[in-house]
Amino acid sequence: MRIVVTGTGGASGYAVALQAEQLGYEVLWADADPLCPALLSRSHRAQLLPLASEGDAYLEALAKAAKSYGAHCVSFNTDAEVRYAAGKVDALSDLGLTQWIPSPETVRICSDKAEFASRLSRDSRFRTPRSFSPDDLQSDLLPAARVFVKTRSGSGGADSMVCSSRPELDAWLARNPDGLVQEVLTGQEFSADCLYTGSGSPLVVVRRRLRTRSGMSTVTETFHEPELEQLIRELLQELRVIGPSCVQGFLQPDGIVLTEVNVRFGGGCAAAFWGTTHLVEQYLALLVTGERTLPEELYENRVFTKTMLVRVPGYETLRARPEAERITLAVGK
Repeated sequence: MRIVVTGTGGASGYAVALQAEQLGYEVLWADADPLCPALLSRSHRAQLLPLASEGDAYLEALAKAAKSYGAHCVSFNTDAEVRYAAGKVDALSDLGLTQWIPSPETVRICSDKAEFASRLSRDSRFRTPRSFSPDDLQSDLLPAARVFVKTRSGSGGADSMVCSSRPELDAWLARNPDGLVQEVLTGQEFSADCLYTGSGSPLVVVRRRLRTRSGMSTVTETFHEPELEQLIRELLQELRVIGPSCVQGFLQPDGIVLTEVNVRFGGGCAAAFWGTTHLVEQYLALLVTGERTLPEELYENRVFTKTMLVRVPGYETLRARPEAERITLAVGK
């Protein structure tokens, strides 16, 4: 089976494409960066695409590339492409291209970090970081000893930082007048790679973000925490995050804080692939077959193997270190 995997210059796209090849799929590696290492090293099965922001030009180039390669399925792996494709599902279908992403409304909520925080604030089950309003920022002082700032959209932690002084915050707000100003979280940061078909229980694999680079995990380790996994399942069901996703947050001393949902796998999803439920394997199988039901056996006697993933810059090296510890999970549907 041949598929197109986009965003292969990024961590998540590279991981999906690499695992797809390991599973026996023929992959057309696609990206918008002509200097993308993944494309340069695979020139015989690489495709340069326009940016998704180019709209029809992007869609036409994608369709042409897929047809030439003989592929009928596309895995979107950048936030910009997911946002564009969510509004072009009919056009993609007319071109004979199968994809699997949530509704435009779900993508809109998850893509706008302010909207995401506002949406969750109305549900007592979910806690998000405290956000400071314009009224909180009227004085010449910071509203707290330190604040964390991030843009309303974007990925990879672009232009996110901790501000320790008012001039530092004002300079950031001058660049990002509609950005978010929030409390600084100090607990263990986590990501959760997930797969939800729209019915039954979502598959969730959580991992500690032990080291990050430009907002992406470079060292990550899977772990099992039933309360956290259940909360994430409820979040995915509440927002109807169909298909692959990556939920991020912090394990604070006083509870779980959810910070965002990416409507794609995370860059460290290879740890989930090697260590537990083979999320990417299931995602690809459902993508290419059109089925939207996970095998029954995934919910019965599911085995968890603690796995550490180390990725070097360039993403050419992905390796897992499974531990001897294996836990049998009883996961309800």
